[in-house]
Amino acid sequence: MPAVDQPAVVRAQGIVKRFGPTVALDRARLAVRPGEAHALVGRNGAGKSTLVSVLTGMERPDEGEVTFADEPAPGYWDTTAWQRKVACVYQKSMVVPDLTVAENLYLNRFPGAGRIRWRALRADARALLAEYGVEVDPQTRAKDLSVEQRQFVEIARALSFGARLIILDEPTAQLDAGGIDRLFAKLLELRRQGVAFLFISHHLQEVYELCDTVTVFRDARHVLTAPVAELAKEDLVAAMTGDGGGAPGGDSGAAVHAPVARKAADPDGEPVLRTEGLALEGEFDRWTWWCAPVRCWAWPGPRPAATRRSARPWWGCANRPAGGCRCGDGRCAPAACRTPSTRASATSRRTGTTRVWSWAAASPRTPRSPSPTSWGPMARCCPPGPVPSPSG
Repeated sequence: MPAVDQPAVVRAQGIVKRFGPTVALDRARLAVRPGEAHALVGRNGAGKSTLVSVLTGMERPDEGEVTFADEPAPGYWDTTAWQRKVACVYQKSMVVPDLTVAENLYLNRFPGAGRIRWRALRADARALLAEYGVEVDPQTRAKDLSVEQRQFVEIARALSFGARLIILDEPTAQLDAGGIDRLFAKLLELRRQGVAFLFISHHLQEVYELCDTVTVFRDARHVLTAPVAELAKEDLVAAMTGDGGGAPGGDSGAAVHAPVARKAADPDGEPVLRTEGLALEGEFDRWTWWCAPVRCWAWPGPRPAATRRSARPWWGCANRPAGGCRCGDGRCAPAACRTPSTRASATSRRTGTTRVWSWAAASPRTPRSPSPTSWGPMARCCPPGPVPSPSG
């Protein structure tokens, strides 16, 4: 499917980008061919986001060159010219929620002069969506669309400018299995029309399912570019982490599968977190479980928002939960967060590799709660045996 006899849709060579003393990109390079699905992978801080900023004209590289179809990149003041070359669909949707699909598609470039001809605008939007097979009503407000529909709208808007390279930043992060399948099917259709995709993901299985080529960045540098079909997953992981030489041919398998020293879990130890008959109206009912020290507890589910809402009583952000939570030291007061004006503040201490959380009521005059990311370390535990269902 990739057109090997045509110039690369985008080519970046020798890209250097510094932010003060920090080198975000060090002689990085990348080339994406027409119709190709090209994965860009690497650990956090490898330089992926900085390269995307360079490829989309958001950042000017200190050194190096970016070309589109062997033509120099537009001037950094020419936003319209960049939109005709490349677009990025970010993990956080960039559509305006209170505008309709048609208004989002033609925002800042409504057809005609003077007054907006709404009937013509909706007709143009309907034709544009049909051209790329996006089944969405142009009169629907963006906030009423599903995550995958918003992604399709953003892709259609980008293609309407003439862009032939679409960068997808963690596009499956908020999709269930069905949504991922539909997204991949739509991308395959567009690739047949010559549209190229740069796919950024931490899910390596999706890289192998969707992409033709993968490029690995590590510590701001290009490590390897290889056909996905010819690269073992162990070698890919090794290139990302730096184990086994970081490239095919090294002893990557041994490095990836080498035993790691871990502290043994103590099933008889005092639980670091215990729930007793915990219930939250509309979310779950009579949930009783406990987790031992030095455990890793995973809470899977098709809707991330639902699992986060169900966990809100653990960090004191749910109003009027029934039942109780208790930490290993016995200090836990979910009643402190049962009114809108009273929240909970969290303190943590280390026990082995598990954080133990205790709760104390905050002043009603200064309601506060832990940051949305602070509950992650707390959930680094798991109950012995089957994980109970949130429905009880």
